[in-house]
Amino acid sequence: MPARPGETLALWEALASTTSVARGASVLVALGAADGLADAVRMPLATAARAALGELRERAGPQVQTVLTCPDCGAVLDVPLVLDDLLVATDGLSEGAAASRVTVDGVVVRGPTTEDLLVALASPEPSAALRDRCVTWPAGIDATTLDPAVRDRALAAAEELAGASALAVRLDCPDCGGDVTAEVDAVALLAERVADEVRDLLSDVAELAMAFGWSEDDVLRLSDARRRAYLGLARAGGAR
Repeated sequence: MPARPGETLALWEALASTTSVARGASVLVALGAADGLADAVRMPLATAARAALGELRERAGPQVQTVLTCPDCGAVLDVPLVLDDLLVATDGLSEGAAASRVTVDGVVVRGPTTEDLLVALASPEPSAALRDRCVTWPAGIDATTLDPAVRDRALAAAEELAGASALAVRLDCPDCGGDVTAEVDAVALLAERVADEVRDLLSDVAELAMAFGWSEDDVLRLSDARRRAYLGLARAGGAR
């Protein structure tokens, strides 16, 4: 079912009124998956990213286009992102607290949250600060002296727990055969889609307001079919 205009505007306002770091939390609040921002910032980034993927799938259909640049030859590539495949890839990685925390050889690892990112970005060493918040080493053990194999497994688990927030696409460049890899920022893709929809929606509101003297609420209450019909009349000179 297409999103209602009011819902689209509310989501757009939520995304536009916060920093890029906190937009995932804003998505959770706007979609009703969190009680408020204070709750949302403590939820795993993977949960927010998967919610954004699902909303993007509802709005854009099964596939969206993106553009990547080959780092070897500079070729500009049109790359289709199959959203259903990305959603399947994130199954189980973002569902509930149990899926956001694992123990690897005594090392407790949890998926990062928006709150973790905000705190880490305020640190002089963000990467180390984020790791310190999300990885708990066994009591009395210095992480620098831990068995390297255990450390590697713990850090690999941390990467996996990032879930949907760490999705990437990989392909061979058709021009030079080089490896092209790019991260998929689901929240950013949703924000771009919603911004495009709002641009068109507000253009319709402005046009009908000028043609018929209607308010924004008057226009938004119209169904899509009726709004298109009135736009046709306005453009044909049928306004009073």
